[in-house]
Amino acid sequence: MMTQGDPTMPILAGAEPFFYQGNGTGCLLVHGFTATPQEMAGLGRYLAAQGLTVRGVRLAGHGTHPDNLARTSWTDWVAGVRLGYEDLAARCHQVFVMGLSLGGALSLHLAAHAGPPLAGVVAMGTPIYLSSRLLPLAPLLRRFVRHIPKQRTPDWFDPQAQARRVAYDRYPVAAVGQFVAFQRHLWYDLPEVRVPVLLLHSRQDTTAESANMPLIHDMLGSRDKRMVWIDGSNHILTEDAAREQVWRLCRGFVMEIAGGVD
Repeated sequence: MMTQGDPTMPILAGAEPFFYQGNGTGCLLVHGFTATPQEMAGLGRYLAAQGLTVRGVRLAGHGTHPDNLARTSWTDWVAGVRLGYEDLAARCHQVFVMGLSLGGALSLHLAAHAGPPLAGVVAMGTPIYLSSRLLPLAPLLRRFVRHIPKQRTPDWFDPQAQARRVAYDRYPVAAVGQFVAFQRHLWYDLPEVRVPVLLLHSRQDTTAESANMPLIHDMLGSRDKRMVWIDGSNHILTEDAAREQVWRLCRGFVMEIAGGVD
C-alpha cells in the first residue's frame, strides 16, 4: 500500500516550498520528478516581482530522500498540487498553474478536474510518454533493484545552473512505476482540459522527446492552446540558459489571459 512518505524526514537545503503574497492573480508552480521547488524558484521570484501571488509546492516524497519518494503514489502528487491550488484559490480571484516535466503533467491533470478560478496552464517540457525501454519493466525491476542511478548528462547549456540544482541523484524504481501509471491516466484527462494552455518545449530536450508537445497539443480540449519551441536549453527550461525567455513567456501568458491583473 502506498503512503505519502515520511513527512517528518528533513528537507534538503534549497528544496523548501515557497510563497509570495501579491495581488489577486495567483500562480501555482509545480516541479518535476525527483526534483524540488528549487527548479521553479527563479520563476517564482520573477513572477512575484511583477506583483503576482506565487506558491511553489513540494511534491510528496521529494526533496528529502529517494526512499521517501519510493513510498509515494501518483495520487499523493496529485493531492499535493490540489492542496496548493485550493490555498491560492482561497486568496486569489484567478489562478494559473505552471509545471515542469511531471509538474506540467500534474498541472494539466488539475486543469481537467478543477473549475474556476483556474484560468490557465503553462506546461513545460511535459512528457505524455517516455521512450526508455526500461520504463514498462519498472514493476518487475522493483523486485530486484530499488534505485537506478542517474547519468550526469552534458546537455546543460549553463553549467552553473547545473551545479546549483537540488534533486535526487537516482530514480526510485517504485516511483518510476507510479510515474508511468500517471502518464497513462493523463491520456484520458487531456480532452477534458478547457482552459487556455501554453506548451513550452526545448528543441534540445534529451529527456522528454520533442514529439510530446504536439501530441499533447492535439489531445487537449482547449480552444486556446499554444506551442512555443525553445532553443538553447535542456529539459530544465526554468533553470537552464534560456530561463529568462521562459519566465517572460510565462508572465506574458498570464497577463494576456488575465486581461490586466490587480
